[in-house]
Amino acid sequence: MEGSIVRAVVRLDQCCREVMDAARVMGDTALFQKMQDASAAIKRDVVFAASLYVS
Repeated sequence: MEGSIVRAVVRLDQCCREVMDAARVMGDTALFQKMQDASAAIKRDVVFAASLYVS
């Protein structure tokens, strides 16, 4: 179950980054900033910590 949550959070961050790229192309700075803030808020937890098993 925890793996599913981790995958969902990683996918959500990827979605935010894709919307950021689209906002940059469209020139929508407000949307870009919102997605940048959302991505930063998502990345604050254990999900994005460096792995102990991968060097």
